[in-house]
Amino acid sequence: MVFGGWILANATGSISPIILPQLGAVLSESIELLRESEVWAAAGITVFEMIAGFGIAAVAGLLVGFVLSRKPLRSAIFEKLLAWGYIFPISLVYPLFLIWAGVGLPSKILFAAASAFFPIAYNTMKGLSAVPVRYLKVGQAFGASAQATDWHIRAGASRPMILSGLRLGVSMATVSVVLAEMLGANAGLGFMAQQASSQFQIPKAYAVVLILVVITSLLLWLMETLLRDPNEKLKK
Repeated sequence: MVFGGWILANATGSISPIILPQLGAVLSESIELLRESEVWAAAGITVFEMIAGFGIAAVAGLLVGFVLSRKPLRSAIFEKLLAWGYIFPISLVYPLFLIWAGVGLPSKILFAAASAFFPIAYNTMKGLSAVPVRYLKVGQAFGASAQATDWHIRAGASRPMILSGLRLGVSMATVSVVLAEMLGANAGLGFMAQQASSQFQIPKAYAVVLILVVITSLLLWLMETLLRDPNEKLKK
């Protein structure tokens, strides 16, 4: 559907080639780029930033969400703060990350981690806080220790919501890295796309974006597969 509309727009000349280049030129440019080591190096940087940012956010978000869920009052106090961070357009403060960490990898990783942290922490805290008390009482009746209660009962009951937060975190991390590379960077696929666009190398810019879409889609699919609840297959 998308490619059909693209070809039709090129054939009718309704859209300027500066805005929408020929599909054949973009595909040809993509093939040429894939032969260049520079592109693979840039792709490696981008993927590393995504994975590192998500990893930091996942560890911090799960720990913070768990700690905050331990006390109802603590959860109530921090719920609005996490919800606010969840919906706040963090891209507005990206210049601060550039000031703190420069235009290299650290600023992209920290920005991605900050973007993904809030949905992970919020969903973890809400999921663990919403576990029915009767589940905990049943565990206590059978002599479950505090660790067993946390791991097998609370974490098990809140697993769907925690996984939902991790899925959102993956998406936020990938989008944030691309955005950060386009706004201010010296390496990565986002930087290459922005550089090509600023030099009016439109087919190349589209080709880089196409490669970026494929790579991020594969990464999201991989993360989704790893985070998939094993009980989903049993339900089907």
